[in-house]
Amino acid sequence: MEKFNIVEIFSSIEGEGSLVGYPVTFIRLEGCNLRCEWCDTPYSYDGKTFSRLTSDEIISELKRYPNRKVCLTGGEPLICENVDKLITEIIKEGYSLIIETNGTVLTEKVKNVLREFGESIYIVVSPKPDSFYFINKELIPSVDEFKFIVDETLRIEDILIYQRYYSEKPLILQPESNRKDMIDKALKLQRELLEKHSIEARVIPQVHKYMGIM
Repeated sequence: MEKFNIVEIFSSIEGEGSLVGYPVTFIRLEGCNLRCEWCDTPYSYDGKTFSRLTSDEIISELKRYPNRKVCLTGGEPLICENVDKLITEIIKEGYSLIIETNGTVLTEKVKNVLREFGESIYIVVSPKPDSFYFINKELIPSVDEFKFIVDETLRIEDILIYQRYYSEKPLILQPESNRKDMIDKALKLQRELLEKHSIEARVIPQVHKYMGIM
């Protein structure tokens, strides 16, 4: 049976984006193909902070909690070998699955899983400056939410790359590290998107950090 590099499994609330506040069990997979300088989970790709668990062991851990939502996060979960099998096992157990991804990687195996189980998967894509805000074009139809981290580098032009999708899918502006200057920048971008491009965006900070929880 395949084993997966698992950094941690824990119960908390969703602290980011449109699903903020829901109780969620998080599975943090090891590894990332980007190195964003403000990343708040660098331990997820240090190559040593993980355990090797089978899908049965992961499911057993999930069952310790009453939560009906599970989030695959990282690092970058979609670079994990055989992640398609883990996705399948989680969904077959009846969980609603959230995948948080930078959007740069999409394998044939994951594409097949999205075709089969797409209705049970909520994909949050967070384009990153390290990839020049690239999203794999074949992933975009499956994306349920766009989330941009508002840092010093983000420009409105970067957000507008995907503007044709925002009439149907939520656009979230998340101030980097809840910094006051980035909150101000997010609010300014929000106004500009609305006034100049008729695009509604939501400014949502990392609520779990305001609440002082993981």
